[in-house]
Amino acid sequence: MAKIDLSSLRPVEIGDRARFARAIKEMGSQSCEVCFPNIFMYRQPYGIEFVEIEERLVVYERVTRVIHYPIGKQTPPQLLHDISAAFVDAGLTDGGIYDVPEDFLDDYPDCDSLFDLEYDEGAIDYLFSVEKIATFNGSKLRKKHNLVKQFQANWPYAAVQKITQENIAIAAKLAHDLNSRLEWCEFLEEESMALDSAWQHFEELGLQGIILFAEPDYPAGLSVFSVLPSDTVDVHFEKADHAVKGASQTLTWQLAIALRGKAKFMNREQDMNEESLRHAKRSLDPERFFKRYFLRNL
Repeated sequence: MAKIDLSSLRPVEIGDRARFARAIKEMGSQSCEVCFPNIFMYRQPYGIEFVEIEERLVVYERVTRVIHYPIGKQTPPQLLHDISAAFVDAGLTDGGIYDVPEDFLDDYPDCDSLFDLEYDEGAIDYLFSVEKIATFNGSKLRKKHNLVKQFQANWPYAAVQKITQENIAIAAKLAHDLNSRLEWCEFLEEESMALDSAWQHFEELGLQGIILFAEPDYPAGLSVFSVLPSDTVDVHFEKADHAVKGASQTLTWQLAIALRGKAKFMNREQDMNEESLRHAKRSLDPERFFKRYFLRNL
């Protein structure tokens, strides 16, 4: 068993972005969890900390008491087991490892000698073709096109603006107003904290986004994303005013248009086994899925 030192485990900070960027680039993952803005924005609700172990960054969530699969070069099973065991010995986890990529299981088919494996369909990431959404290519997306055309007919002065420091307050207010119409749940509270971090550190986190205006003084939707080190962007937040028919579909289409030539895929994250969210994501005709697994030390 490798000697694992957890003495430098500490909360993630905005100044850690460059350090994470190097490890994330080496890993080249399409996972929404291997994304510094998400790690930083959700640091408060999940108590996110990290430690460097053998040139890899290990993210730890104090609230859920799990570690993430290490960020950086691939981690072989025995080292992963040793890292997890060190957290167990320190009383920090019960051996749970989150966000284990499917590639790990393909490369190490005998890892079941060290771990129990769990899989949750609600934890997969949905990846969509930017080109298909931008061009409404495919039978599923033609229905979305019809709703976009209705939006355009009803709102002839609609416009799209990039989120900048000049209009970020509009985006923040819109997100707050739209969330206030929803029934309170723990997820909304966590997202509210993450949104606050996003607005406060928008440029530092490398975030980008758009606001859809139905009319010059009527913001009807927003989308916030960041670029992953592959050919993918991660869509962190996307919200639309459902009182404006077609606003949601138009927002998604406009984001795809903005990303054409800059990215091949949009990662629109998980559905968390929420049936309406699952239906909405699948209706956009996903191109592929990022499947993640949960391992537990035997």
